[in-house]
Amino acid sequence: MELIYISPLRYPSEKAGSAFSMKSCEAFAEEGIGVELWVPQRFNKLYREDPFLYHGVVKNFRIVRLPVIDLMPWVPSYFIMSASFAVSVFWYALWRRMRGALYYSHEEFALFLLTFISQRTVYEIHDFPPRRYFYQRLLKRVSAIVATNNWKKNKLTELFGYSPEKVLVVPNAVNVNQFSISINREEARAKLQLPLNEKIALYTGHLYAWKGVNTLLEASQLLPAGYAVYFVGGTEKDTAKFKVKSEKLKNKDNVKIIEHRPHDEIPFWLRAADILVLPNTAIEDISKYYTSPMKLFEYMASGRPIVASDLPSVRQVVDDSMAWFFAPDDAESLSATIQRAISEWKESLNKALSARSAIGKYSWGQRAKTVIDFLDRAIKS
Repeated sequence: MELIYISPLRYPSEKAGSAFSMKSCEAFAEEGIGVELWVPQRFNKLYREDPFLYHGVVKNFRIVRLPVIDLMPWVPSYFIMSASFAVSVFWYALWRRMRGALYYSHEEFALFLLTFISQRTVYEIHDFPPRRYFYQRLLKRVSAIVATNNWKKNKLTELFGYSPEKVLVVPNAVNVNQFSISINREEARAKLQLPLNEKIALYTGHLYAWKGVNTLLEASQLLPAGYAVYFVGGTEKDTAKFKVKSEKLKNKDNVKIIEHRPHDEIPFWLRAADILVLPNTAIEDISKYYTSPMKLFEYMASGRPIVASDLPSVRQVVDDSMAWFFAPDDAESLSATIQRAISEWKESLNKALSARSAIGKYSWGQRAKTVIDFLDRAIKS
């Protein structure tokens, strides 16, 4: 099998989607199939950096950069870039004449064009598609679908009439070895130069509103003395905005905002924390139903106690034996749950151990094997 993974994102990038694609390609290639990652030649301040080194993956696949009309960041026109990328993908595929290749993508426009020249197309759904004519046509034409949770699969059948036999449910994944480091909390804090006497509740990732970061920021003001809430990650622009917001807090000293860190440093931040927080909102469907947060799997692999929003998307991965749950979008509930996790420390450690024990099935290697086995059955040569 030869797999062509198509992504419209920047490479390298601080975005989770770029890391996801790189890890996926690495895992597919490790299963012994030929893999190429086709990406747009976009404006990128990180262009001098090697994507393989930046994202910490083995160079066992090829990256092909295709020409696009990229007006960003000067003009906020993702549609123009995406449409021109789709055209480049289509003509490049025609030129390569890769008749036996399997085209795998979460990029709708490019994949739709490819369905006119190939009957081996796979749509991995990240954001659930609206019920519009274009997506009805796309879903009718693709050969198979990979969804990250059962909610997406059920909705595909309910709203689009898609055959459930053609849909594989497989969650996101984690590099288990990278995040299961054998370093204790004190050693991790010494490495990161963090105080030893704080009770640290930590969030890693982007600072988007649907991630629930505003609820955690509000909850920080309800925690007693001796607690500190750390936010690690976010784009440069989002981090600057979030810092301005945090400066207006009455008790701003217990909030620490750390700019984006290299991905290979994140395991040390997780091990340095007392509590890891997943505060996703219930207001937006992307958070409530169809996200499969990579940070949750990283949290699980780290072996540290988890406090998470009580949402269907989260419950598909962890249960009460693995995490403490709080009412979404409720700062008081979040604050109380963080304090309970600290006060009932033995129970927190038991939950963390259960979560860590369950992480094996969420490795990138296992995910790739599951996807390949499914595609071998679902798509005929």
